[in-house]
Amino acid sequence: MSSQQIILYIEEQQLIAQKENNYSLYLAKKVNNDFTVIWQSKGAVATVRNPSYQYRNTFDITTPSFNVNFTNDPVQQGDVTFTSGGKNLPISTGQITTLDQNGVFSPAQNGGVKSDILINNKLQGNPHQILLDSDGNNIWVNRQSGMNIGTATLTPKDQYQLWFGNLQETGSLIAQNLSNAYVATLQNGGSITLTYNDSGDWVTGEPANRLSDKEVAALHARVGIKVAA
Repeated sequence: MSSQQIILYIEEQQLIAQKENNYSLYLAKKVNNDFTVIWQSKGAVATVRNPSYQYRNTFDITTPSFNVNFTNDPVQQGDVTFTSGGKNLPISTGQITTLDQNGVFSPAQNGGVKSDILINNKLQGNPHQILLDSDGNNIWVNRQSGMNIGTATLTPKDQYQLWFGNLQETGSLIAQNLSNAYVATLQNGGSITLTYNDSGDWVTGEPANRLSDKEVAALHARVGIKVAA
């Protein structure tokens, strides 16, 4: 089981600026050598079961297991565009599954390198493999050429990317024109504290001058945040 924590402080001027721009805070996980999918998003305005980002934000990350799946490239015929995919298969690192010619995964079995997930692909058409967390949220998708016949390797890395940007759905592909993103490298069981400061720079550690509880309450009032009693 991998358990990690990211604590992010957003200094006052940037907190107000990001919210006024209606920017969301995003988190992505590295798989193989790329960040491809928005894993978690926190909007400027809170919604049901998805609080907005504030002055102090904590991501507690636990990934005891994963899911794998696949999808094909869209095929357009006239006015209809068709895509298809399989059924999510629960799997852990150090395990292997076979994707047969019918697009069905075999039960996961132990095998291979303990840090990797292996897919023995027998499905024609270069399907794109997908890695999901244990709740079925997309973490990563191979958006390149897809899987050839044979073994495909998925290696979740202990690296996470954070950034602010325009509204995008959780689970969607990351926009290619990201700016000012930060990549945090953690160890199993490790944590990191970051600050997005008033100058718009990512720095490690807490803000030089942390807000008091009274100052935090005043800041929330200025940006229209209602705190439960």
